[in-house]
Amino acid sequence: MSKDICKIFGRRLHKLRMQKGLSQEELGFEVGLDKTTIGKYELAKRCINIRQAKSIADALGVKMSDLLD
Repeated sequence: MSKDICKIFGRRLHKLRMQKGLSQEELGFEVGLDKTTIGKYELAKRCINIRQAKSIADALGVKMSDLLD
């Protein structure tokens, strides 16, 4: 089940990042993460923690729940 949540989060993260016109590197810079980490989140190769999810949501200007819908 947690893997499913990671996949949902990753797909939404990718979609929202693209809608904002940000590269993985640009978003990573905004939240203090490496672009490869952003890529791993998007591909669900790594599951995000709650603090990082909040930072990403804030950087994208969305609610955390938007990253899970």
